[in-house]
Amino acid sequence: MTDLIITTIKEGDRFTYPKKGSHVRIHFDAYRPNGERIETTKDNDHPFEFQVGVDDVLPGLQQIITKMSIGEKVKAEIPPQLAYSKEGLTGYILPNEKLIMDIELVSITF
Repeated sequence: MTDLIITTIKEGDRFTYPKKGSHVRIHFDAYRPNGERIETTKDNDHPFEFQVGVDDVLPGLQQIITKMSIGEKVKAEIPPQLAYSKEGLTGYILPNEKLIMDIELVSITF
């Protein structure tokens, strides 16, 4: 599988989208394909923050965020080459394993 698969869970405002250089805050749950949750931002209610197209985050996450509008929630299947690749993430994601994420775009600062 080489493509991202993105399923909308909740529509956003369909108007406000992040651009390269925007600062975004997201909530997410990350899962292995078997359903095992490996990370979440929801337990401590501290969204993950990064700058679109600038900060070093997963390439798949960068692509997903630019397609989301403020308030949108999606489920995404991220193929290995856009996630942790052939290296995997020791103790969490096996080499060449896809990553499943539930993502909510909480805020954008331009």
